[in-house]
Amino acid sequence: MTDLRQSPGWEKYLSAIKWTTERIEGRLVLIRKVPLFPFSLIKIQRPKNPLNFKELDNIAKQYKALCIILEPHYQNYDPALFKKNGYRKSNIILAHTATIRLNLKQNSDQLLKSFSENARRNIKKAQNNNLKVEIVSLKDEKDDKKFRQFYSLLQNLTKMKHFYVPGYNETYSRMIAFKNTSQLFFAFEKGTQSPIAAVWTAHFDKTLYYFQTGITEKGYQLLANYLLVWEALKFGQKNKLDYFDFEGIYDPRFPSERPRWYNFSQFKHRFHGEIVEFPHPWIKIYNLPFNIFYLCTTIFSK
Repeated sequence: MTDLRQSPGWEKYLSAIKWTTERIEGRLVLIRKVPLFPFSLIKIQRPKNPLNFKELDNIAKQYKALCIILEPHYQNYDPALFKKNGYRKSNIILAHTATIRLNLKQNSDQLLKSFSENARRNIKKAQNNNLKVEIVSLKDEKDDKKFRQFYSLLQNLTKMKHFYVPGYNETYSRMIAFKNTSQLFFAFEKGTQSPIAAVWTAHFDKTLYYFQTGITEKGYQLLANYLLVWEALKFGQKNKLDYFDFEGIYDPRFPSERPRWYNFSQFKHRFHGEIVEFPHPWIKIYNLPFNIFYLCTTIFSK
């Protein structure tokens, strides 16, 4: 399985927000120049194993990298190879380290029965609340009107839950990169024109990814978030996709990392599915002063 962060869409998105991209044997390598200095930082996220470590060293030399931060895929993962090639466990974590993946290859009845009792009950309540669901295929949209509606709901959620999301321009760049496979699911109270909740999904390599969501207080009261996930799952089945990926949950292996994710991760857990844990990130440092700086930040962060 090729991870989303190795997809052409992810490469297009990061290129749009000023990352330089390279490919080594198909693996996406992302390079960011350090402002005012002739150095760069490199990150590689979820590449297929095994890796060509010699070519990674060549790329690091070419771009005068201070370090490479490597977040491995779990398939065919061998930590001994990382140690052998000069990497050590990193205290810098960029991508999520765990997610929940649901199997869409079962029928809808089986899938519904696999959810927790709480999730099934809340989906039923939402249906009884007479909510209307609209599915928007972004590839068919001529402007960003619908996406701005979604982003407004996302901003509302960030104010309620006090977490950060990128600004509109960066989020829009991500949408453009995945536009041909993106959908927006909106929930409305019947007879109204303004949505009370929305979910943004996109698919790649037979997997439907839950990118982001937005909601109002009314949406929470009417349990629209449960209904929209259920509609997204049925959409994935209808389009013969194999998996649904929740794109990140709180990981108890790293309790200080993204602690605000704990509460909304409980929502995702109610749909059950398989918990997928990614290996600990690794780092290789090529610059002595940066190595000293990194060691100091590691010591004082404990």
